[in-house]
Amino acid sequence: MNATRTNRFFLLFLGASLLGTPLSAQKVPRLDSYDGVVVRILQSNNAGNVQHIIDPLTNEVVGVIEGCPRPHNLFAHPEGLYYYCTSEVENTLDVYDTRSLQLVEQLPLTARPNKAAINKKHRKIYVGIAAAPFVDVFSLDTHEKLGSIPVTTGIHNVYVSPDGNWVLAGLNARSENSIEVIDPNIDEVVRTLSLVDDQGGHHTVRPMALLAGDDGSTDKLFAHGSGVNGIWVLDWETGEKERMLFPPPLPAWQRNADGNQGAPMHGLEVLPDRSAVWASSRLDSRIYGWSLPDYEFLGGIEVGPTANWMTSTPDSKYMYVAVSGSDYTIAIDLQTHEIVAKIQTGARPARIDVAILPPDRVNDGGSGSR
Repeated sequence: MNATRTNRFFLLFLGASLLGTPLSAQKVPRLDSYDGVVVRILQSNNAGNVQHIIDPLTNEVVGVIEGCPRPHNLFAHPEGLYYYCTSEVENTLDVYDTRSLQLVEQLPLTARPNKAAINKKHRKIYVGIAAAPFVDVFSLDTHEKLGSIPVTTGIHNVYVSPDGNWVLAGLNARSENSIEVIDPNIDEVVRTLSLVDDQGGHHTVRPMALLAGDDGSTDKLFAHGSGVNGIWVLDWETGEKERMLFPPPLPAWQRNADGNQGAPMHGLEVLPDRSAVWASSRLDSRIYGWSLPDYEFLGGIEVGPTANWMTSTPDSKYMYVAVSGSDYTIAIDLQTHEIVAKIQTGARPARIDVAILPPDRVNDGGSGSR
């Protein structure tokens, strides 16, 4: 494919994404073909300062980002210009060129960050601040800091709804009303949501995922809560709990309490084709799946100790899971439920994401440095 056709394809892809069509109805956009784009898996390693870039076609590490000590998450600019990394050591949002993997700039944050997310519709970057009750906001186009949104407590994770109309901030020190919803038009909290169990108890929120409707608008919210090896399913319009999803319980001798940090489950992903929701269980060392929209249990796949964050490929065929207890990332075929690759990464791999890049923004397999 020549450069002109490649760029035209990528611009069409980006235009569809920004307009909120079904192509981009989920966090990972749906792609039935990788023609004209390059897909990369971004694996941050929480106990070090080396981050790994994986080619899902070969399941090999093809690039290394040196820097961003103790990252909370690594993610990509929607047009493939930069990789962003939140550093919990230097309290910065670090910006790396996707082609050279060199550090471009460091954006100072209010305090120690946790997870950040990009709102493509509003062209903003939202960074959850763990050590202070704020969400920092930056321009996606200029990297200028636009302000800090006050919230009730420090933030564990930030998410953006599939349609770009909402930003979700998970509070890290409050169980009742543990999710605050921000309107990106005004960058203010306009709504709160709670995770309430069947006995009426409230739980602090951990990872979240969102399901889009057929028109791209937000339909369901999936969430993990403290102390529960299961998933809350909330109706987005009402905020009410529709159901809980639990995997079959394992015998005690098969469970792993190491590294649970009060969150037995700590990874959620809705597939780009919206056919299933998957969750990782630190406690069970497995990932579990449920079909959508009928919530039929699809089974569990043992992956290793402290199964953590995960992400799917844009074609919904493979899931990549960060196995924090063994310092590797695994690739799973979601049709056969078999592990097809085990990729050595860095110290305590955790947050993981997907980048979709134009071919002229791909690094050559080298590494960048500070």
